[in-house]
Amino acid sequence: MIRTLLAAAALTFAVPALAQPIAFPDQFDPIGTPLQSLQTREGRTVHFTDTGEAGWTPMLFIGGVGTSARAPELVAFLDTLRRRLKVRIIAVERNGLGDTAYDPAWTFDDYTSEVRQVLAQLGVQRFALVAISGGGAYAGHIAAAMPERVTSWHMLAAIASAPPTSPVCTADQATLEAGLAQQVGAPRQFWAMPQDGVAGKVRGFIDRAADEGAHAYFIAGQRGDARGVAREYRRFCDAPAPVAAFPAPAFFYYGEADALVPPDQGAYWASKVAGKVTFRRYPGEGHDVQYRHWDQLLLDVAGRGDHTLICEHGRARLVAGLVAPAQLTKGATLGICAWQAGQRKGPDHDAAK
Repeated sequence: MIRTLLAAAALTFAVPALAQPIAFPDQFDPIGTPLQSLQTREGRTVHFTDTGEAGWTPMLFIGGVGTSARAPELVAFLDTLRRRLKVRIIAVERNGLGDTAYDPAWTFDDYTSEVRQVLAQLGVQRFALVAISGGGAYAGHIAAAMPERVTSWHMLAAIASAPPTSPVCTADQATLEAGLAQQVGAPRQFWAMPQDGVAGKVRGFIDRAADEGAHAYFIAGQRGDARGVAREYRRFCDAPAPVAAFPAPAFFYYGEADALVPPDQGAYWASKVAGKVTFRRYPGEGHDVQYRHWDQLLLDVAGRGDHTLICEHGRARLVAGLVAPAQLTKGATLGICAWQAGQRKGPDHDAAK
């Protein structure tokens, strides 16, 4: 009897349990938005990205200074929210960055023309206009050139212009290139960010940002060519874009502790809007409001701009109206609850783009 039981037990352990059937996928998972190109009527090859979802709200996204058409990947940490809100992102690469060749004669007007041609190829007539940081100068020209096509205008820590006394305005092009050469040649330096900000809460952000820098300055064999980014800085010294009585609703997001692009730059843009302006100001926050409040930006683009997203008692919800941080109850924060539980793995770096 004992032998029989032992034999049965051995048989039981020798036969593996039947595994659950595998649900095999029918398509590949995305590994990044593919780069596309367009030959313009001026004879330039322009590169752009498009998440491409037909019927979704198109957003023209203009990244910060020295970024490529892959810059939207830096906000992919909220891609689930983007997809739930059905927002499509299009980004047009600028002169001398990423795969787009450098032309010393290229201007804001050239960028506007290239944006028009990319949108025409994609069949996009109307779009939300979104810019962060140094992309603000370009967005101003888009807003001035085609206001009737912009469904809503969004500027996150976005520059209008640099004062004439700024170092980027008093230095010549060659001096700027020399000063930027070391950072451009080492993207981790160019994209160094503070440990107590977004880089410390979004796991892998600082590595993805360094990848963006490598793409912008090395992908086409530039080997750290600083001409494109140096010329971008110099463009900030030009007069701000001639925006006047902009009609669409506009949203501005600025950190009151931002030493790089202070809220008065947003106030300048707001003064050019004839329609409704929602000015979201963040006391104590610096330049990375452009990423920290991307969740609110997506909601505003998707037509929820009359609400503010907050996390309270471990649950994210929309609250009617413009809610300032000082109005939050104890323990509540702006944005999704992941910002409260944000995790930080490994050392990060110390500056902001």
